[in-house]
Amino acid sequence: MKVSIYTLSLLSCILFLSSCKKEIVSEDIYGVWMMQEQTTTEGPQFTKLLLDKEDYNWIDPIVSDTIFFYKKVAVSGDTLLLTDGFNHSTLCIIEELHDSVLTLSHVAGFDKEITYKKVLDYNEGPYMLEEVKASDFSKDSLDVIVKSFLVWDYYQNNEDARTYHSLTKAEMLQARELLRQYMTDGSLEKDQFSNEDAYPLDHYIRQYESYVENGHLYVRVTLNTGIYMERCCGYTVLKRDVYSVKDGGPSHAQATIDLTTKKVVDFITNGYA
Repeated sequence: MKVSIYTLSLLSCILFLSSCKKEIVSEDIYGVWMMQEQTTTEGPQFTKLLLDKEDYNWIDPIVSDTIFFYKKVAVSGDTLLLTDGFNHSTLCIIEELHDSVLTLSHVAGFDKEITYKKVLDYNEGPYMLEEVKASDFSKDSLDVIVKSFLVWDYYQNNEDARTYHSLTKAEMLQARELLRQYMTDGSLEKDQFSNEDAYPLDHYIRQYESYVENGHLYVRVTLNTGIYMERCCGYTVLKRDVYSVKDGGPSHAQATIDLTTKKVVDFITNGYA
């Protein structure tokens, strides 16, 4: 039987396309991914992806206090579907997904494909925790404004008299200086709590959240001399949620500042278990 050159060319083309077909294993999506090439875009920089099958999912643009929360991640064919806390969906196309490489296209704000390298695989079992102390950070990195969906949701559903406020950097700096003055001018030793054993302010990692109550703007500061964070997740942990510890003595503390009256309302170090 004779086969025309046209038929052979067509068969070769079909075989080539079949061999190039994207093979995507949805389970490979879970892990911590780092962008391999910085891009310029007006949209958010999807620099670090933390995608976990059993827990919350995050996209961290690294710069500033912005972090994106997703309660669900799913892979359908070659489409990556991210669903946020308000049930809004974000879609992008998976061009490549295997072992340690993820390439996405059609990402909002980007005009080209983005390639990531997997730096931690959640499927390999429990991921390691490591202790990070305030002394491990530079002094200008100790202040973290926590604006994630989890903080907003807490005030929305648990604090009837309080309304969540998105704290600005200028407000954070004002609150920090009021707290620093309170801890150095003798006020701390004179308050109604036993806080004499508190460490100096710069010995703490400081996370800030804010709310409005009875017309007053309050800033709540959570202070920790050290925290345990997931390896490879790093500073992202501090942006996701407030790191709360119930004991541990003066290594952990909380303060509340009334920015309306420019006064520290309270400062309380933890007790011991």
